[in-house]
Amino acid sequence: MRKVNILSSFILKVVAILAMTIDHIGFLIGRLANFNIDLIRLAEVFRIIGRLAMPLFIFMIVEGVIHTKDIKKYFLRLGIMAALISVVYILMEYVPYIRERSQGLLRAGNIFLDLLVVAFAIWSIRQEGFKKLFILLPIAIAVSSFVVKGIENSTTTSIYWLPFFLTMRYDIIALLWGIGFYFSYLLADIYIKSLEPTTGMDKSIWVENGNYRLAVNIISTLMLIAVSVLYYSFYYIWPNAVFNNAKSASIQLTAIVSGAFILLYSGKRGYNSKWFQYGCYLYYPLHIATLLAIYIIINGGI
Repeated sequence: MRKVNILSSFILKVVAILAMTIDHIGFLIGRLANFNIDLIRLAEVFRIIGRLAMPLFIFMIVEGVIHTKDIKKYFLRLGIMAALISVVYILMEYVPYIRERSQGLLRAGNIFLDLLVVAFAIWSIRQEGFKKLFILLPIAIAVSSFVVKGIENSTTTSIYWLPFFLTMRYDIIALLWGIGFYFSYLLADIYIKSLEPTTGMDKSIWVENGNYRLAVNIISTLMLIAVSVLYYSFYYIWPNAVFNNAKSASIQLTAIVSGAFILLYSGKRGYNSKWFQYGCYLYYPLHIATLLAIYIIINGGI
């Protein structure tokens, strides 16, 4: 079974980054399509490919929290990026020239806030005693982001107590993915323990032959599917709060395809130089700035 686990965390990160970039290019094409059917269809294909990104990012955040040697530095990196992006969003909102030309492109939510909230949630779950109650904070942030965006998207009401630059991009689904991926380890442990009397194999043997990693991957994929279907169903419970239409809901559901990559995850880090580690953090704002500049030039000129 060990040969099934062939993708390192480096490969998963590269796949996620590429999918994210394609997704954002697709979003840009869609905004510039101007009712061109071919461009609209191309944008939809790009956005479908982009659904691979977030589950993989969340999956790697969970792996990072579990395996990091310094959780404080891990939080610090995510926190700095979340703060910087929020500051940029604020500047973009209040610089009239850019606000008029960007037309709300930066109002989708702070993706690094999603990653930070998920990381903090997993850390909280792993604590002992009263520290586990810290999980209430990420739950509150995720639910608040979901409710606020739902109200604003489905009505003409503007919510000011939670501004757009402090909202999560994927809110509840990001948190549920993260918790689901983490509990996949616990469920794998329970499954292996239940089989031990008949197989005579404890966890160490499963780890050695690669089947433990495969078991975690399978359960993680099932969690991914369950949470994605649950989130998809919100469209029929609260129309327009989460998705603009049924097609948008269906496109989001294709996130489950990322499970194919999770199934092949080896649990190994792979290539991990400093430039790549910090480059992953810097790539997001740099590519967003580049695409925004291209949009402004095409849409309104310099």
